[in-house]
Amino acid sequence: MLVIAFFPRAITNAICNSSMRFFFTLTIYLFCLNAIASDIDKETATALEYINQGYVQYGFEQLKRASATNSIAAQFYVAICYEYGIGVEKNQTEAFKMYRKAAERGLPDAMYHIASFYEKGIVVNQDATREREWLQRFQKKGGVFILPDLISIYNEGLKHTQNYAVNPNSPNHSVAQNSRTNNTPKQPIKNVTIVQSVPKPIDYSEQKPINKPTIESKMSDVDKEIPICKQNNETIFILIIANEDYRRVDNVPYAANDGKIFAEYCKKTLGVPEKNLHLLTNATLGDMKYNVSMMKQIAEAFEGEAQFIFYYAGHGLPAENQQDAFLLPVDGYGADGTGYSVNELYNELGALNAKSVVVLLDACFSGTKRDGGMVASARGVAIKAKQTAPKGNMVVLSAAQGDETAYPYKEQGHGLFTYYLLKKLNETKGNVTLGELADYIISGVKKTSIVENGKLQTPTVIPSATMDNTWRNMKLK
Repeated sequence: MLVIAFFPRAITNAICNSSMRFFFTLTIYLFCLNAIASDIDKETATALEYINQGYVQYGFEQLKRASATNSIAAQFYVAICYEYGIGVEKNQTEAFKMYRKAAERGLPDAMYHIASFYEKGIVVNQDATREREWLQRFQKKGGVFILPDLISIYNEGLKHTQNYAVNPNSPNHSVAQNSRTNNTPKQPIKNVTIVQSVPKPIDYSEQKPINKPTIESKMSDVDKEIPICKQNNETIFILIIANEDYRRVDNVPYAANDGKIFAEYCKKTLGVPEKNLHLLTNATLGDMKYNVSMMKQIAEAFEGEAQFIFYYAGHGLPAENQQDAFLLPVDGYGADGTGYSVNELYNELGALNAKSVVVLLDACFSGTKRDGGMVASARGVAIKAKQTAPKGNMVVLSAAQGDETAYPYKEQGHGLFTYYLLKKLNETKGNVTLGELADYIISGVKKTSIVENGKLQTPTVIPSATMDNTWRNMKLK
């Protein structure tokens, strides 16, 4: 009786007769699984029963409403609906997006699906490395699925095909006004490759075939024999954001490798303890803002004695109206609303109670990609973003100026700006002033870009107004 109270009176009779086994199973999940019990909420449970009784389109709409209230189970089920066309037209991009939301919140079922997308190259590039990463995360969660199987629930519901596109709560079961597809019932889903059962143990040593070469295969001279510093710089804190695998726009070649190798230089060459370094690969807007806010807390705790380095590799964009500059999170699709304002970033970093803040940006803000094309959400022509001035004890080294493009250095598997940054750290073992580092990067990038790309790329240095030329004698360690 406790479970029946969860559902609308209109379908109580059907519940009592044909689906008691479904309720018994769902009750077990609701009350016996500590990790997920609180996440199968009333709205999601109701939606599953709608689908089980054949009210498929209405059940999907109910799942979407529950998903909008941050139900992790509903987010996962909405992803399945999009992937297999349950109550809605198939949309693999939306499926991946919703799987990713649930996976990043710790749902093992979603992690396994994400791995499958990378294995098959659905929506994203086929990537054995990322597939293994998600499978490993799945195994760490126990290697089992913990949510009821929506495919079976849906197939059971199709026994009541007359209900497919009707609203069970409307008088005379009239067609739901918010139905998204026609009234023709779908066919049962068969031969689903990802099933709700305990999968076989995963052999991580097994290399799955890749149909095309990946950027991870490149090895640069700066990736080898990274100098090791014996000193331990406990008061230096570094945030590295490397955004390569974008969900809605084209990827940024080598950005993940840029972040990974720069992190190695920070630890080995600059002597920064690993606990003081945070590397974010493919960061969302929430990830970026949260980690920048953590820098403020660190600065307050160290009472002005800490030094900060902020590094970013990924897309940069201008806003079409204000022409401000934005960093683009992997879940973003444009500057306005889904981008991280550079002005906001500089305000946050400039307000830090810090000895110094160094910002390294391997991005351009003209709307162009690293390969010279246009970011899908940018204007069709490059425009010059309004220059944002740093604040506080901050100096910014940026990969390109004005309407230029920040190019990749394909031969070395890095962004051009990052390559020369790493090259100078390698040659000097990190014992270099910012002035020397900036001069080296500007000279190397300009020369290489005109030869390799036939176009100029001119890195820029922008110190805050209070620093004058004192920044030139600063060091990263």
